[in-house]
Amino acid sequence: MTGLLASIVEAWGELRVNKGRILLSLIGVAFSVFALTAVMGAGGMLTGALTQSSEKWGGRDATLTIYSMGTGGSLTGAEQDAVVLEQIDRLGIDQRTRRVRDSVRIQTPQGVRTTELHGVDPAYGDMFRTTAQEGRWLADSDARRLAPALVVNQPLYEMLGRPALGTEPVTLFGPTGATESEQAIVVGVLAADPNIDWGPLAYVTAGGMETLPGRAEAPAGAEYMVWVPPEQVEQLRGHLAQALADTPAGAFDVQVSSLSAEDTGFEVLAYAVIAVALVILLLGALGLVNISLVTVRYRVREIGIRRSYGATGGRIFVGVLMESVVATVAAGAIGVTAAVALVKAPFVTEFFAGIGLVDLPPFPVQAVLVGLGAATAVGILAGALPALIATRIKVIDAIRN
Repeated sequence: MTGLLASIVEAWGELRVNKGRILLSLIGVAFSVFALTAVMGAGGMLTGALTQSSEKWGGRDATLTIYSMGTGGSLTGAEQDAVVLEQIDRLGIDQRTRRVRDSVRIQTPQGVRTTELHGVDPAYGDMFRTTAQEGRWLADSDARRLAPALVVNQPLYEMLGRPALGTEPVTLFGPTGATESEQAIVVGVLAADPNIDWGPLAYVTAGGMETLPGRAEAPAGAEYMVWVPPEQVEQLRGHLAQALADTPAGAFDVQVSSLSAEDTGFEVLAYAVIAVALVILLLGALGLVNISLVTVRYRVREIGIRRSYGATGGRIFVGVLMESVVATVAAGAIGVTAAVALVKAPFVTEFFAGIGLVDLPPFPVQAVLVGLGAATAVGILAGALPALIATRIKVIDAIRN
C-alpha cells in the first residue's frame, strides 16, 4: 500500500512538472468522459420519463387489458363485473381496476358543462401513475358515500372556480335533457399535464357510478386492467384469455397494453451516442500516448540514474504507468462532476418533468462508475506502452545521453 501511495504522489508531481504537455490531451479525455457519463445518466432519466409517460396511457409494466368482444352476453354491468373479477381473483391478482368511460354534466360558474367521466377503482392510481397534486386520490370507502367523491384535472378544477376540497359541493346533472341532479364533493386535483389535459375530466369510483343522476345501475362496457409481474405476463394472459373466452357475459379478449423500457426504442439511440463517446475517448487516449512517449524520451537520463541506484524494472514501469492513470482519473473526475452537474441542473430536471417524469430518480451510480472506470482504463492503455519502453532503457546508454 505504501509503494502504491508513493507511486501516486510521484506521478502527481511529474504531472505538475509536465502539465503543459499533457493538458490538451487530458481535455479530450475529460470531455469524452463527460459525454459518456452524461449520456448514460440523462439516458436513464429520459428512458424513465418516456416509460412513466407511457404508463399514464397503458399502465405499468406489465398491464393486461380485458375488454368485451361485444358478442354473446346479455348481463348488466354489475353482473359482468362479477364474472370477470371472479376469474381475476382466482389467479391471485391483487392489483386490478375497472374503467368505465362515460360523461356527466356539471354546474360551473359559466353554466352547465359536459365533462368526460371515468369510473375506476382506487388501484387505478398506482397502475397508471395518476396521483392527486392537491387533496387525495379515490379510496374504497368513496363507493359508499352519499355524495360521490370526484378527483378532477386542472382544467375542470379551474372551470369549477377552485372549490374547497372535501367540503364545498358541486352539482352534477344527468344525461342531456335530464333534470335529475346530485351533489358531489371534489376531494382531489391532478397535477397539470399538457400531454393529457385536453379537456375537463373527472374520476369517480366505478362502484359508485350507479348513484350518479340519470343512472339506475352501473353502466356496462367496462374495461378491466390487471398489473402483473413482467416475467409472468404471457402465462397469465393465456390463463385469462382461456377462462374468459366463453362466459355468461360474453367473450373477452386479453391484450398487453403497457410498454416496457425496451419498447420505447431509446436504448438504441443511447448506445449510438455512447459509441461516439468511446471513439472520442480512444482519440484522447492516442494523444495521451504520444505525449507520454515524448515525455519518456526527455526523461531517459533520469530513468538511467534511478536504475543505477537500484530501481527495478517493475518500479520504473509502475511509476510511468501511474502518471497516465493519475492524469486520466483526474480528468475523468472532472468530466463526471460536470456531467452530474449538468444532468441535475434545474432546467434539465424541469425538461424531464415536462415530458412525463413523475418520480425524479437520483443520478445513476452506474454512470459514475462507468465514467471513472473508462478514464482509468484509458490511463492504463495510454501508459502501458511508454512504461514498457522505459523499462527497456539500458542504464549505460541512458547515463551517456
